[in-house]
Amino acid sequence: DFWFDWKDRQWWPIVTPVTTITFCAALQYYNWVNYRQPFGATLTILALAAGKWIAVYTSWYWWSN
Repeated sequence: DFWFDWKDRQWWPIVTPVTTITFCAALQYYNWVNYRQPFGATLTILALAAGKWIAVYTSWYWWSN
């Protein structure tokens, strides 16, 4: 769809980094307040990367079979 693609191309450079940073900051705050762990944001980034890899792998496997 033309309008969806246009909006996606326009907003992803702004929305994606802000959302990722906000999500990591929120989980870092939760980990710091409850567990006093200074590496919560790092664990969040690793979890997001692992989730993305799993999503890409399973999508490719589903599509190819």
